[in-house]
Amino acid sequence: LIYPREYLAEEHVKKFYLDIRKVAKKYLHTRLPPKSRIYLWDYSDGDITKVRDNYFEFKGNVKAVLYILSSDDDPLYFEFKRILQDVPCQMTTKDLVLRKYDLPSDKMHLYFNSVLNLVCGLLGKMGVRPWLLSEELKGDLYVGVDTRPGKVATFTLIDNVGDYIGEARRPVRGSKVERDIMRDTIIQLIMENLRIIPRDRPIHLIVHRDGDVYPDEEQGLEEAISSLRQRKLEVSLTLVSIRESTPYRIFKCDDSNLAPCPPGVFVKLSRHMGLLASAGWPLIKQGLARPLLLEVIRNDRPDYDLQDIVREIYYLSFLHWEGIVKKLKMPITIKYADEYAVFAEKEIDIIGPPL
Repeated sequence: LIYPREYLAEEHVKKFYLDIRKVAKKYLHTRLPPKSRIYLWDYSDGDITKVRDNYFEFKGNVKAVLYILSSDDDPLYFEFKRILQDVPCQMTTKDLVLRKYDLPSDKMHLYFNSVLNLVCGLLGKMGVRPWLLSEELKGDLYVGVDTRPGKVATFTLIDNVGDYIGEARRPVRGSKVERDIMRDTIIQLIMENLRIIPRDRPIHLIVHRDGDVYPDEEQGLEEAISSLRQRKLEVSLTLVSIRESTPYRIFKCDDSNLAPCPPGVFVKLSRHMGLLASAGWPLIKQGLARPLLLEVIRNDRPDYDLQDIVREIYYLSFLHWEGIVKKLKMPITIKYADEYAVFAEKEIDIIGPPL
C-alpha cells in the first residue's frame, strides 16, 4: 500500500486495509494476505523517489499494489501507473480512507459500497472474476474497437461468458483503423487465444465498433478471415456499429408526462438497426436517457438476428467489475477499449482489465 503521509497516518492505512480484507472475504470469498505481509510505503509533496526505489528493490515479492492519491486528478496517477505497469495496481484517494471517520453510523454502508467497488477493481486486475454471465452468449469471441483520432486504436477481447481475455493497441493517423492494422490485430488476437476457441466448427467472431465503421475496417476484417482460413480456421463475422451520441429518446407517457423507460427497452428501426436503452429508471431519476444506436454492418450468421445482438450487448453492459453499485451504458467490449485508450495513448501497459 502506498499512501501520502501529509494526509494519512500509518494507522489509517492499516485500518483501511483491514476493511478491504473484510469486504473481499465477505462478498468475493477471497482471502487477502494478513497486514503483516503488506508493505506500507509513504510519500509526501509529490516526491515518490523512495516508493520507486522500494518497489524495484522488492519487486519480486509484490503481487499487487494499491496506491492512495490526494485526489482523483492527482498528476501522480499516471506516474504511478508507469512505474507499476508490471504488476496489477489500483488507485483510490485519501477521501475514501477518511470517509469512514466522517459518516454517521446509519450512512456507513456508503463507505463500504465504495470499498467493495475498489476491491472488485483490484481483484479483477489480479485475475479474480467478481461475476460472469450465468449462460454462454451465442458467439465465441467478442472484440471491442475504439479510436482516439490521430493517436491510438484500442482492441479488447472478451469470451462468451463475459471474461476479459486481453487487449491490443495500435497507432492511427485519423479516426479510422487502417485496413492492414485491423487485419493484423484481429489475426493476432485470435492466434494468441486458440485455447479458448472451438476447433470442430467455425468460430463466430462478433466485433463491436464504437461509432462509425469505415470501409477500410470492414475490408481489413475480410482479409483477416481469409488469412485465418488459410490457417485452417473458419470464421463467421458479425460486425456491429454502436453509437452513444444519438438524437433519439425512448420514454413512456405517464399522465401526460414523459418518464424515463426502464433499462433493457429496445426499439427496432429496421432489419439491421435499433435503439437500446441500456440504462433507465430507476437508475436514472431525472431526464431521459440517450439510447444506444445499434447498426448491424455485416452478419454471416442467419441464426444470430438483431434481437440476439441487442440482447447480448445489453448483457455485456452489466460486466464492468468496478461498477457493482452502478450500471454502465456501454457494453464492456467498448467500455474497456475506451478506458484502455487512456493508458495506450501514453504508451503505458497495464496488467488485467482497465478497471
